[in-house]
Amino acid sequence: MKLQQCISKCQKYRCDLTKELDKISNISKQHYYGMYYHYYHYILADDWCKNEKCLAIRVPGGTVGGIYFDNNIITKIVIDTNYVVKTYPANVNELIQRFVGEVVEW
Repeated sequence: MKLQQCISKCQKYRCDLTKELDKISNISKQHYYGMYYHYYHYILADDWCKNEKCLAIRVPGGTVGGIYFDNNIITKIVIDTNYVVKTYPANVNELIQRFVGEVVEW
């Protein structure tokens, strides 16, 4: 899973997983959060997250899940369906498990 840095001063990234979450939750770049931010999923991959081996899955306003990895291989992905985004399908955690086992490419 290749992480592509967003145009940002923070360490925010987009990837196939975030695009999939946008699609299945019906969030798109057409929705805006405030005046300056698009409302979409992104990965926070700062040094703290990398050291803890858990990348935060976020939308503006909150962290909705995490990508756990070991030796850059994804071991687990979890989405909290009760926080911030209320439009995830009931089986969202099952749908995203196809990314488990992929290699995180920085």
